Amino acid sequence: MGAQTRGASPPRPQPDMRVINQPTLRFAVAAYDSWSGVHTTLQDLSAGGSTINDLNCLGLHRVLAVGGTSAADQTLHLHALPFQKNPELISCTLGPVAECLAWRLALGASSLQVALSYWLIPRHAEELQNAVHDGRIVLWVQLFDNDDERRAYQSLLARSSNSVGVHDLIGSEAWPRSAGPSSNRVA
Repeated sequence: MGAQTRGASPPRPQPDMRVINQPTLRFAVAAYDSWSGVHTTLQDLSAGGSTINDLNCLGLHRVLAVGGTSAADQTLHLHALPFQKNPELISCTLGPVAECLAWRLALGASSLQVALSYWLIPRHAEELQNAVHDGRIVLWVQLFDNDDERRAYQSLLARSSNSVGVHDLIGSEAWPRSAGPSSNRVA
């Protein structure tokens, strides 16, 4: 046994000094059967203070491409998400959801479900992928405070075709802002 100096105490464990700041992006999420419900919801949310940058639509590219006529210019700017195992091209309007999904795609996610499973439980990821494949428009409303959350729930529950979910995307794990892919933009 090694000799100990008189009065010396055993070494103290050092605290882990790594600090990881992972901002969380919180969204209320609902699926819509048609653009009319999305447009009405967008009008409600805009009247309540949400900006078009706080709202993302996810769906089949062919569905999203025809819906931009009355829902602000953002719907005309789509980010293509060519997941290898999805039979049709999926797109998302520009914004944080598109950036998060694009980053998961760049890291090798083979399908929308796989990309979403990084943040969501598998059943929820599968439900959202199925909604997209069935031609629904999945609206993601970014939530910043309790008032946003209340307004979003009221509007989404009144007009969506299914239940409303709340999903968190952990920002720094989702994509590095400075390195997020942006080459898949489609008009």
